[in-house]
Amino acid sequence: VRELRIGVDVRPLCHPGTGIYRYTAELLQRMCAMGGDWFFYSPQPYDTGPFTRPNVRHRIAGLPSAIRASQTAQLFFPLWAKRDALDVFWGPRHQLPLFLPGSIRSAVTIHDLVWKEFGKTMRFPGREIEAFFMPRAMARATDIAVVSEFTRCEVEKYYPRFSDKVSIVTGASLLHGAPGALAEGQTAQGYFLFVGTLEPRKNLPRLLCAYARFVATCPHARKLKIVGGQGWGGHDTLELVRELSLSDRVEILGRLDDDQLKQMYRGAYALVMPSLYEGFGLPIAEALSMEVPVITSRQSAMSEVAGGAGLLVDPFSEREIADALRRLSENTAVYETLRARTHVESRRYDWDRSAAKMYRLLTGATGE
Repeated sequence: VRELRIGVDVRPLCHPGTGIYRYTAELLQRMCAMGGDWFFYSPQPYDTGPFTRPNVRHRIAGLPSAIRASQTAQLFFPLWAKRDALDVFWGPRHQLPLFLPGSIRSAVTIHDLVWKEFGKTMRFPGREIEAFFMPRAMARATDIAVVSEFTRCEVEKYYPRFSDKVSIVTGASLLHGAPGALAEGQTAQGYFLFVGTLEPRKNLPRLLCAYARFVATCPHARKLKIVGGQGWGGHDTLELVRELSLSDRVEILGRLDDDQLKQMYRGAYALVMPSLYEGFGLPIAEALSMEVPVITSRQSAMSEVAGGAGLLVDPFSEREIADALRRLSENTAVYETLRARTHVESRRYDWDRSAAKMYRLLTGATGE
């Protein structure tokens, strides 16, 4: 019996350290083990090591990163799909090839509609690419996967004609196990932790200003540690830290590998994630899996993911963010209540369950 031939736009694998990279990689590692012949398509190189399997073939054009991948993918992917006689194609980030042969079923994953809600936090080219390709991908797709109930509602609000195609396939945590013993140099008090790419939507300048207000009223405030790769937006985080006289309170650690990231969660008192907009919020799921409570925004998907283990704030209010930092620091009963809820909340998210559901969508199987 001929195995199902599944093509994937693996451009997210070219960007390790991002949430969409993690989502794509974790699902693919599991789905490729479930069966089928897989064809990974990318205009640019990526690390093929985690996907070295006899049923996985890599089609890489080898183009330089300076060439915009969205346009080149539209050229190469339909040609490869026809040559490889695909049965189904998956776009894990908002796009499908416009000229994919009509006989090929397709699925697209929608992480967010930030270009609709907070377009000003995106670079102009990226915003225009999303606005052009995303609606066309949803129209072309046999199935649409979204990462949260919030994103499902966003799709239904803006594109109600596609609502009957939508299924929820959430992200999860890459971390496993309770915090356990602290590493050398870490204290029982821990620290506040921010995890995310340093770009406008993550709201880091407002968090730093709120943290400065908190420190001014709390001389023994816990430190704030910032983890994440440099994005864009013109904000010099280090300079802002200096301007706010927080150099002895704030540590900027850059991008960390998985083991280092787990260690950071292990020593954290709480995660602080007051983003302006998130389609899911992977760091929240990671924090919950390590029994770390969360301070996060009450809007978009963040409150959904945090559930009962988070303090919710208005991300536009420095005062609310500062008050939440103070409340979680000073009110032991509130902190312990939130921490006790992390285990239950984290069980809602599981990569194995998500991969099984995505695999059923791709293979056309039915049932949960």
